[in-house]
Amino acid sequence: MLRLVLAAAVAATLPVTTAWAQFPTRNIEFLIPFGPGGGFDRTVRLLAPYMEQALPKKVEVLPKNVPGAGGRRALATVFRAKPDGHMISIMNSPGAAIPALLGEKVEYDLNKFTWVAKVGAEDYMIGVSAKSSIRTLDDLKKLGRPLKIPTTGFGSTAYAAAAVFAEAFGFKAEHIPGYKGTNDYIVGIVRGDGDIAVAPVSTFKQFVESGAIRPLVTFEEKTSMPGVRTVAELGHPQLSGLAVERYVVAPPGVSANVLKILSDTIGRAASNPELKAKAEKSGEPLDFIPASGARAAFDKALAVYEKYKTAIARK
Repeated sequence: MLRLVLAAAVAATLPVTTAWAQFPTRNIEFLIPFGPGGGFDRTVRLLAPYMEQALPKKVEVLPKNVPGAGGRRALATVFRAKPDGHMISIMNSPGAAIPALLGEKVEYDLNKFTWVAKVGAEDYMIGVSAKSSIRTLDDLKKLGRPLKIPTTGFGSTAYAAAAVFAEAFGFKAEHIPGYKGTNDYIVGIVRGDGDIAVAPVSTFKQFVESGAIRPLVTFEEKTSMPGVRTVAELGHPQLSGLAVERYVVAPPGVSANVLKILSDTIGRAASNPELKAKAEKSGEPLDFIPASGARAAFDKALAVYEKYKTAIARK
């Protein structure tokens, strides 16, 4: 009888032990919902080799660009994937949530994803062409018309941030979509395509340093650019920290053991001094939060966009 009890106890632990010991059994695909060259692409390609070093087994972490539908195609792909941890995706916040927030149909459910980690956040800034006569928010008001704001299009984080900014500060916005990426619409502002651009501080930095862009307002809690006021200083502390955030998600139903391995692996990679230095130099600083806190961080950021969802809605 004792042998039977012991055998049953051992058998009961086998699935957990086996899952822990065997994962990963093959290469891990790390999907990127956008084309090559952008911030999400750079973040994944920076992380991948350091994740390989941190995994319990020697496999490759393979970045794979799956652009389309504003990032929805990649998320739908990972949502349908087998929940064994061998396919994950970086996710754009709030871009991934905006369509569903506004009642549009998507082929994934954010509430069912396995949330692996938060890996980055970049606060937004408002910039104008250095050639522009606009130097303050009062100058924007004096235009006496809707602000012309170039973006990649509806559903993007920059579109949402621009809509939130305009609504909070009492401006009307005329969004000019169709740009392929952030750099493209910033260049558009420089040549006079619109009045203001909304982009991460790190992306604006090179344009500010070259003298092409004049920073106007930052969403940072503490400004990183001398002389540039924050939204909090201008009376809108609720917008402080508005940013594009990067999360890692896996298919629904990934086991707790595999999730822990994935989250811990990303955490060890993100804490690697060599990777941290590379990420800072590339303008894509890492901001790691493990699986246990990732979804809560996402929900906190999304609350701002929920408050302004009427402004974000497709015009």
